[in-house]
Amino acid sequence: MEIKTQAPVTVLCKSTTATLKALKECVGDTPDRFYEIAAQSGLTPAGSQYWRYLNADGNPDTEFTLEMGLPVSGNNMPVEFGMNEYPAFRYVSTIHHGAWDTIGQTYGKLIGELKANGLDMSNECREVYLVVDEANPQNMQTEVQIGVR
Repeated sequence: MEIKTQAPVTVLCKSTTATLKALKECVGDTPDRFYEIAAQSGLTPAGSQYWRYLNADGNPDTEFTLEMGLPVSGNNMPVEFGMNEYPAFRYVSTIHHGAWDTIGQTYGKLIGELKANGLDMSNECREVYLVVDEANPQNMQTEVQIGVR
């Protein structure tokens, strides 16, 4: 199991309180709006969207902080949302293939491997949306990253 480190990255960001049960409602149209806001603000997208799940414990009803982010370059201030720097992140990862409604199985498998290797989880997980094709969810690819101490 390879431990990786992500360097700090500047993102166009929206933060909210969410639960896994109501995630879709909490997210709304934010993912689609990132590109519109970046263009209006003179910012250039610089990678796939990725989201930080802070203090999510897998329970559908537990409230946690969700930071949705689009890596960008440029010095302009956004007309909406905010700018944030995601800090350096030490993690293990795997690729989830398919619809997001089965991503919990991917988390379970990765957490099992992490524990079997004697690693401790941090309070942060990230998802990087590599291929988003909601019309054909079998084509979707999401990198699941679980923070390690």
